[in-house]
Amino acid sequence: MTGPLRIPADSGRGLGQLVVAVLEIVRDLIERQAIRRMDSLTPDEVERLGQALIALDRQFAEIRETLTTERNVSP
Repeated sequence: MTGPLRIPADSGRGLGQLVVAVLEIVRDLIERQAIRRMDSLTPDEVERLGQALIALDRQFAEIRETLTTERNVSP
């Protein structure tokens, strides 16, 4: 029989890096889709889309910062 499964203490760091990488991919995909659809939008819709992308980018930056800070604080 083997002993209990041991998870390294720094495994959360790898998970945080993975989350950041996935967020970057999702953000890029959303921006590309938005750019493709801009030709069929009204100026008001383009403005709202731009504001939504800016807000999304800010939220992703906060998440990225939180994960980076946790990674630097963790022992």
